[in-house]
Amino acid sequence: MKKNKIIPVPNENFQYYLYWITKRMEIFWNKYEGKRAPWTDDPILQKYKFCNTYRCLDRVSQYLLSHVIYNGKQYEPEDMFFRILLFKHFNKIETWELLEKEFGDITYETGFENIAKFLDEKIKEGVSIYGDAYIIGCFFYPFPEYAYIKHLSKHRAHFRIWDDEIFQNGHLYDFLEAQSLEDLYTTFRKMRIHGDFTAQQFAIDMNYSPLFNFSENDFVITGPGSIRGIERTFQDARKCDYVGVIKWVHKNFEELMSHFEKETGMEFKPLPNRLPTLIDIQNCFCETDKFLRGMWIETPGVKVKGQRIKHTYLPNKERIEYVFPEKWGVIMPG
Repeated sequence: MKKNKIIPVPNENFQYYLYWITKRMEIFWNKYEGKRAPWTDDPILQKYKFCNTYRCLDRVSQYLLSHVIYNGKQYEPEDMFFRILLFKHFNKIETWELLEKEFGDITYETGFENIAKFLDEKIKEGVSIYGDAYIIGCFFYPFPEYAYIKHLSKHRAHFRIWDDEIFQNGHLYDFLEAQSLEDLYTTFRKMRIHGDFTAQQFAIDMNYSPLFNFSENDFVITGPGSIRGIERTFQDARKCDYVGVIKWVHKNFEELMSHFEKETGMEFKPLPNRLPTLIDIQNCFCETDKFLRGMWIETPGVKVKGQRIKHTYLPNKERIEYVFPEKWGVIMPG
């Protein structure tokens, strides 16, 4: 049933959405400028692990940008697509580094079967090859057309389907010739091994590369976490179009933040030449839901799976050298 197109109305919890965005960005800049911990006076943000205000600032996204995409080497479009697809499937830096140590520079010619055999051995050694940012599942096993891969492990099942349905039948060029971010997302989503969330993640990450130059403000979908965040920060959110709420916040972001800054005396410092985009705003709703759980704030009618935040914050001593696509025009200070 299609949601009514009504003007979104923030509730009293929306202040925490703007607060979280501002404070999380404050942490980023304090760390970037080399200041010592603690980087915030907020006890919840000190204790628990949260994503960044901007998706591209998260450590795994930065590794993708600096080591997989913009590593100083030139790749054919087919190889660049393969590299991003492979890295984001595992979403784990350590797995990529194991592969590079074994095979050197990764291209399609490295071969799915060679990679699968190597990872099979690592799994036997007790190595965890998947990151914990989001869970890649094999929900597609029951589909009749995938009966032939039911006996395969998770990574082998995905490799087999990708090779059969993308690289061996020319479908790759349906991706490479996408005309918009939504078109790219839809091409991923048409493959039944990709759900809404993972299709969007792949589309956004592919768009970081030189393969595409779509605006992140043209298209977005909502995940379960962002929907909870919207329902906890807007009145009658379930009567609204959730994507419409995200677009409304994006359209009015500067005005909303200006009002918040006047009310609180806090200052939001964005990336140079780049305000949060639709995907960032969507992610921030998910993180705000986590933050509200940390505050033990309940929202009538919104089902939240427990109040506990899963991961505590553990500082990583390895400094990030931030890399951004040149097409964005982000030039960091210093």
